[in-house]
Amino acid sequence: MKIVKKIISNKYLLTTVGILFFFLLWYLIYLVAGQRQSVFPSPIETIEQAFIYLGDPFTYECIWGSFYRMLIGFSIGAVAAIVIGVIVGNFTKLKYVFNPTMVALKAIPTAALTFLFLVLAGLKNAPIYIVTIIVFPIVYEATVAGYSSIEEQYLMASRVDGSSRIQDNVYVRFPLALPTIGLGLVSSFALSFKIEIMAEVISGSSTPGIGNAINNVYTNSTNGLVPTFAYSFIAILIMLIVTLLMDILKKVFKLKA
Repeated sequence: MKIVKKIISNKYLLTTVGILFFFLLWYLIYLVAGQRQSVFPSPIETIEQAFIYLGDPFTYECIWGSFYRMLIGFSIGAVAAIVIGVIVGNFTKLKYVFNPTMVALKAIPTAALTFLFLVLAGLKNAPIYIVTIIVFPIVYEATVAGYSSIEEQYLMASRVDGSSRIQDNVYVRFPLALPTIGLGLVSSFALSFKIEIMAEVISGSSTPGIGNAINNVYTNSTNGLVPTFAYSFIAILIMLIVTLLMDILKKVFKLKA
């Protein structure tokens, strides 16, 4: 019984079962849809088409295009959030000044932000700014939380040593807050790639990217939705890889925290 229980509770086995169930459900929906590729494509044909795209250098150009723009938006949002978060962490009353802005940024629908930045920044740069806006409140709150969670005994020791505010931040506060900040960075990084692709799809960006590739094959395909689902399948695989890597980093930062 213990062996059976151990096998059933194995996370890798359960993950495999979940993947198989997903493809089974996909195939059943394909059958219910009347096996019409224009309505819902076959998982087998979709995966075959995805492998064809993975053999095309243009696919990797699209992946890099999306990843590059995501990195720019993520970097801008993360750096700005950490700087402001450190300031608020030192002067806690400022939290009340920034709280309404953070609530507003988290409440605004991403689709609305896409159309706003389409007007303000154009097709090429709109996804970058959207990622920046999404990342900023997450990393800001993580930074403020990291500073707030520092135990008073460490701060007292720093004051006794006669440290200046800058030294206090560089050698005590920021290093102690870093694991919590790291969790915020990791969480927002995994989300950023999803937001980048979604923003590309909504904006109809013409620059190389996964979202642009999905738009192109949807518009020009002569094989129903198979090409669209194939590029979407590639995007999902990339997101899964990024998410798994971020989950590993999360565990590291949680242990440090």
